[in-house]
This record gives sequence, structure tokens and C-alpha cells, in this order.
Amino acid sequence: MARQSYTHELVTASTFPMAVAMLEAGVIGVLAKKTFHVSEFELATIMAAPIFANLTSFMWAMLARGRRKVPIISGLQASVLVLLVVISFLPTVRPGPVMLVTAVVLTRCALAGMVTLRSTVWRQNYPEACRARITGRFTVIVSLIFVIGPLVGFYIQDIAPESFRWLYRVVAVIAAVGVVSFSRIRLRGEKQLLKYERQSAVKPQPHGEPGHIYAFEPDSKPRRPHTVWTILREDHNYRWYMVWQFVGGMANLIGNFALIRLVIELTDGNRYEYTQSILLTTTIPMAVAMVTVSWWARYFDKVHIARFRTRQGLFWIAAQFGNWLAGLTGIVGLFALPRIVDGASRGGGMLAWNLGHNDFADRRMVPLYMGIHVTLTGVRGFLAPYLAIVLLYGWTPDAIPGLTLPAYGGIGVHVFLVTTVLAVIAEVGFVRLRRVVERQRGDTSG
Repeated sequence: MARQSYTHELVTASTFPMAVAMLEAGVIGVLAKKTFHVSEFELATIMAAPIFANLTSFMWAMLARGRRKVPIISGLQASVLVLLVVISFLPTVRPGPVMLVTAVVLTRCALAGMVTLRSTVWRQNYPEACRARITGRFTVIVSLIFVIGPLVGFYIQDIAPESFRWLYRVVAVIAAVGVVSFSRIRLRGEKQLLKYERQSAVKPQPHGEPGHIYAFEPDSKPRRPHTVWTILREDHNYRWYMVWQFVGGMANLIGNFALIRLVIELTDGNRYEYTQSILLTTTIPMAVAMVTVSWWARYFDKVHIARFRTRQGLFWIAAQFGNWLAGLTGIVGLFALPRIVDGASRGGGMLAWNLGHNDFADRRMVPLYMGIHVTLTGVRGFLAPYLAIVLLYGWTPDAIPGLTLPAYGGIGVHVFLVTTVLAVIAEVGFVRLRRVVERQRGDTSG
């Protein structure tokens, strides 16, 4: 069953990410600003969309409860391709920019549902001992596509300004092959899983307790289904994991969005401005992530996620501080150095984001734990782009209609000092959590 799933997912990982790459904030944001000439608010919304859409994750998890996961995921993938084609037909003048923002938000909502439910496929079909390595292989392929696809596409865009239209249509056709392939995956133990999900009252099997992976034990007394609040209240370690993940995530998101906006500004009018922008916003970090993900995967399979995050957090701090130093010079090429460090962090982050909750979740509550994680990611994703723009450029007195505000000019590149401090706070928090977890587990390896 694992082999069958792996074969189909390999095809999907080689095709469908082409569509996702065209919707990444560092790609679609450059297109939106340089071709559609969106406003700062619209640009912030586009950059927020990939993370903000995660607010719908818990809704997808609950909607899919008791229903077959693979058909739902395939349907969400197909909707993304339809919207990708819609983008290729939009006018670059009003109301084109508004329609572009709407289409991007809708595609990211669909992708959020896909990611949330895909976690169940990985948990069911791949053994824990090699799960990170298997998903790491998918990640390498996806990263390679993210490195090459947008770079080639926007190099052509530099030469032919309207080429994005046929580019998005061709990508949608290729990605459709991956959708068909994914729809053929069989979920291991699906009947038992659906039987559990349809129970009105069950007692979760304690994490680590031996027993059949699909066994469930009805409660002697009915209880309400678990919700985001009950899980965060009862699972103290996961609650603190979410707290420090929120702080560290805010640091990285604010820093990344601020960097994208600065790169768009610094490359404006340059020769091959699209290519330069994509190199710094997407290609360099994704290329480094691709190279480092296999090392991170081996480490991930050996340690608890709390220890994993303490090591990864050092890269967060270095990347944000490097952005500040590069920003002080105003030389766009110097951003390449912290982007390399950021890429090394992403190599681990792509694994930890998809699999980290498994170190806390009861094996049958993975979608709920992942839903909490993705939903909280959506909260910070909603806030971060607007905070990045405000910290960079401030606001005018009439920024809010009907309300006069004192003028604020922003702090410019010093936004990266703010994100550096946040990254340091998150690192300290993960170190404390690691000590608690290892004391409970009697584990000091890593």
C-alpha cells in the first residue's frame, strides 16, 4: 500500500507543484506589483493569502471528518487549476488587480485544505520510521520545481511582458496530470479510520500506548468531540509548542514579506527585473532548501520536534539579522547571503511544518492537531504582511477613510531588527520546551 501511494504521489509531486509555484507569494507578488500594478494593500493581501488561507484549515478538517480524504484532496487540486487558468485571462487594468487578489485568495484556501488532509494520507500510508525521508523526497522534487519553474517563466516574462498568460495555462495542463495520479491513491486502513471518525464518543488512545493502529475504545460516558480549545487546554506541551511557533513564525513571515517588498522596490527598472526578483524571493532559498532537506530529514527521524526546532531556530535568527545588515547597504545583491541562510532553515521547516504535530498528536487525531497548527499559522499570516508594510513604510494621515491619524514614516530596514528579536524569543522558548519534553521522555539524544 505504501508503494502504491508513493508511486502516485511521486507523479503528483513532479507535476502539480508547478501550479503551486506560480502562486507563491514571492512569485505572484512580483507579477502583481510589476504587471498588474496593485496597491500596497492589495499586495499585502496577496502576500498574506498563502498563510491567511490556513484559517480555513480547521474547517476543512471538520468537513472531511468521516469522509474519504483522497477524493476531497483531488477536488481541491482541480479547483486550483481552474483558478490558475482564470488568472491567465485577467486584464492588467481595473478591475483586473482586484480579480487577481480574489483568485489568489481562493486558490490558497483550496491549497490549505489540501495540505491539511494530505497529512492524514502521509500518516496512514507511510511508516513512522521512514515517513520524514519519504516526504523529504517529495519535498526535494517540489523544491526543484520551485527553483526552476518560476525562474524560467519570469525570464521569459522579462523578454515578453504578456507571456505570463500562456505560461499559466501550460502549467495548469501539466499539473492536471498530477491531479489524476493523486486521485488513484488508496488510503491504508480507510474503513477503520472512517469508522473511528464517525463515532460520537471515543476515548483517544494515549500517545505511545502499544496496540493496533486503528483500534478505538468507546467511552463509558459520552463526551464531546475534541475541539481546538480542548486540545490546547489539555495538551500543555503542544500548547507551548504552538506559542513559540507563533512567535517564530511571525518573525519569519514579517521578515519574508518585508524582504519581498524591498526587492521589488530595489529591482524596479533594472534590466531583467523579474528574473532578479524571483532569484531573491524564491529561487535562492528554495534551491538551498532542496539541498539541505535530506540532512534535516535524517535529523528529524532521530529527535523530537522540540529539539529539532531549537536547532532550526538558530538559522531563523541568522537570516533575519543578515537581512538587516544587507538592508542597511541598500545593495540588492547582498540579500543573497541571508537568503541562503533562510533557505537552509526552510529545508527543515518544510518537514517540521508538515510532520511536527505528529510528536504530540494521538494517531487518530492528526487532522485536528494539524488543523490547529495550520489555523494558527493563518492568524499570523493574516497579520504579518500588513505589519511588514506598516513597519517598512508607515502610513499617511488619511490612510483610514473617515479617520485622521498622526503621520508615521515607518522604520524602514530596521524591521529586520524587530524580527531578529522575535526569533531570539522563540528560540529561548523552544529550548525550554525541549527540556520539559526530554525530562518527561527521559531522552537527551540529538
